[in-house]
Amino acid sequence: MNKIRSSSKHLSFILLLILFLVESCTSHLQQAKDLYARGTEQARYYQTETAQACFKKARLEAELETKKQPSSQAYTLKGMAEVKLELWDKAKESFLQAFSYGFESGEEWSRQLSLFGLAISFQEMGLNNSALNIYYYLIKQSKYSPIIQLAAHKYTELSLSQTLEKLEDEREKLLDSLLKTLDSLISKDLGCGFYHYLSSQVLGHRQDVYKSFEAAVMARELGLPTVEILRDNDNQIIYCYKKLKSSLSSSEFEEFFSLYQQWIKKWNWRGPDTPDWKLR
Repeated sequence: MNKIRSSSKHLSFILLLILFLVESCTSHLQQAKDLYARGTEQARYYQTETAQACFKKARLEAELETKKQPSSQAYTLKGMAEVKLELWDKAKESFLQAFSYGFESGEEWSRQLSLFGLAISFQEMGLNNSALNIYYYLIKQSKYSPIIQLAAHKYTELSLSQTLEKLEDEREKLLDSLLKTLDSLISKDLGCGFYHYLSSQVLGHRQDVYKSFEAAVMARELGLPTVEILRDNDNQIIYCYKKLKSSLSSSEFEEFFSLYQQWIKKWNWRGPDTPDWKLR
């Protein structure tokens, strides 16, 4: 089964950047925003060197802005670029600086984005409990769907990594608790394919294979934010197919496979374990 990958590669910050771009700003800050957006777009297409160059320039422009006209928004953007560059200590300091300048009325999204960045830097520095607390807070309190999705991704990823190290009884309880958190997100936004993707991953770890399959199909049908996540979700579908093939009786599998063939025909797969993208 595929583990959930890092959100720095998975989730697009473009939706969040739309929030940034609607704000008025000075030239250095605008250039930093444009460069960050360009870097994010390049990263989505695996243009790593170009993306990193953009993030370095975005950080420099944001730093110039902090010297010319320091603000919470400038430090937040600087911290976001530093997260992309994996400068965890610097990112932590930038986000703390953002909070020290305070956030004006209407900048709640920026405050929450700074919290998210701070949580990432805490996690990378080994402060997992502090990171989990922030992710959970954002899941429960944020009104901004892009931020909730980012927090849910990291919360699920980190929770799973800790949970799978536990003994079976405790592991089951923790997985149940994680599923309840994801179910609450799904109940609020049933049409978000990404939440179904996360749920499918957790259900797979619980060995609820058919439920995991259904959640992954739901995720694919509703849409996923990046090609990489779509492919990871496809791999989860294939994992479920193979597990069910080996565990169901002949008659049960025949019934399941009839349904499965309808889906893979709709998706233009070349076979039960061959998505179209594997042949490109």
